[in-house]
Amino acid sequence: MRLRPDRSLVVPVLLRLFGFAGLFIAVAVVLLGLAGMPTSLAAQGSLQLVAAVVASAIVLRIDGKRSLPAIGLPRQAAGRGLLRGTLLGIAIVLSALAFAVGLGGLRYGSAEGTAVEYAATGIWTALILLPAAAGEEIALRGYPLRVLVDRWGRWPALAVTSAAFSLLHGANPNVGRLAFLNIALAGILLGLICLKTGDLWWATGVHMGWNLATGFLADLPVSGLKVVDAPLMEVTETGAALVTGGAFGLEGGLAATVALALAIPVVARTRIVPARWLEGPVEPEQETE
Repeated sequence: MRLRPDRSLVVPVLLRLFGFAGLFIAVAVVLLGLAGMPTSLAAQGSLQLVAAVVASAIVLRIDGKRSLPAIGLPRQAAGRGLLRGTLLGIAIVLSALAFAVGLGGLRYGSAEGTAVEYAATGIWTALILLPAAAGEEIALRGYPLRVLVDRWGRWPALAVTSAAFSLLHGANPNVGRLAFLNIALAGILLGLICLKTGDLWWATGVHMGWNLATGFLADLPVSGLKVVDAPLMEVTETGAALVTGGAFGLEGGLAATVALALAIPVVARTRIVPARWLEGPVEPEQETE
């Protein structure tokens, strides 16, 4: 039987979180030094992913002698989880895009290019976005989410990790107050998906699908960064940035707020049998017969 989380144990939780964060930063610094400070998004995302995996593996070994499946990275059905999550992330962005276009905030027209170029650009964009999405999910909704859920419960865990997720985007170009709110809402959504499925592959897919749909399908900036210029289409901002997000992309506007506000309760009410890692806490000694 699993013991109820003790919310009074603040210091043990903080020690675990700061220990993981310190190890993650240390590994990332070493990798950046070896790689010579890469500037491409693909290289940065790959280094972030490696640092998150290495830090998680070390901390899990120290804290309970667990392995990566204990934080939602099972070897089985990884591709299926990524695919389903990606489709869900795309669907949420398309709903936000429908709001933005329907309210007259965005207008799309044709541009130069071929179908082959369009498909190749989409595949290339997905490949460069996947490592960054996976790295962020493992770093925030891997070990940290697991520890917080075990000790403080699900909603406090979602609140802390979502706030951290939002703050980590504070250095992005053109970020504003509404962008911070929307990224926090996205963090809640991603955390709920992880808790509902017990699977970081799902959450990584949703994260990557969101970024892919925003940067490629909608041809807009992703969190303030222009990732790609999609062939065959040209987008023009014709309405208020308050709706469309302006230079930050959809995440900075009310269209994304509405889409996320609708998606969160749907996911929260969806009945999904959680994976085995949600059945007990990280520390084996806290489990009793």
